[in-house]
Amino acid sequence: MTLMELLTVISILATLAALLFPVYINLRTRTDITICADQLRQIGIALKMYARDYGDDTPYGMPDALGSLFPDYLRSKDLLVCPTFRKAYPEFVEDMHQLVRDPKWFLPTINAWSSYFLMMPRYLDKSKSMWITFAEVYACRGDQIPVVFCDTHWRGCPSSNYNWEIAPKSYLVNCRALSNPDAPYVVLRWGGRGEFCACSVKERRCDLAHLLRCRRRCKGNDSRNLG
Repeated sequence: MTLMELLTVISILATLAALLFPVYINLRTRTDITICADQLRQIGIALKMYARDYGDDTPYGMPDALGSLFPDYLRSKDLLVCPTFRKAYPEFVEDMHQLVRDPKWFLPTINAWSSYFLMMPRYLDKSKSMWITFAEVYACRGDQIPVVFCDTHWRGCPSSNYNWEIAPKSYLVNCRALSNPDAPYVVLRWGGRGEFCACSVKERRCDLAHLLRCRRRCKGNDSRNLG
């Protein structure tokens, strides 16, 4: 093979790689989102069991942290972390699992870190920054009220209940590298139903309030039943 032929082959391979790479990334993202939705379904079952054992069988009986579900209600702590984030930053995730088990800073019932955001009904009812309370939405939505969501696929970083940005190894995380503006939120509702929700950019700036009431809005944009 001459040098010219070799350069031609390399050029063709480079072109094919450039064309196929976005397809590969998109396929990988969709796979991760599907796995993420399945993890949220399993978390939903665990939350129901916990609320039945320790509460009044409503969202108000949920634990204060998703990490409290491990290991009694969830056998693997991997289920508590978005697969996209877990695969990208395994060292950081493991460091967070260890950090939240420090009783000096966290409740002794928390046994693992979670990248998912858990709606905390009592806190949201008392919050002065919210223009609508959890109780008001629950009275209207019932089992359709969101209780957990994942925005890691869209933001690139999780809106976790914990301030992971101050963790010792937070420098390992690059949000821009994982962010995808076309990716949806993955939302778990109390009834066990999950949805891919693509609210408007403006609504994403007010995650909690809009997710609590955006079922119709999400359905009008890109809401697909996962359950």
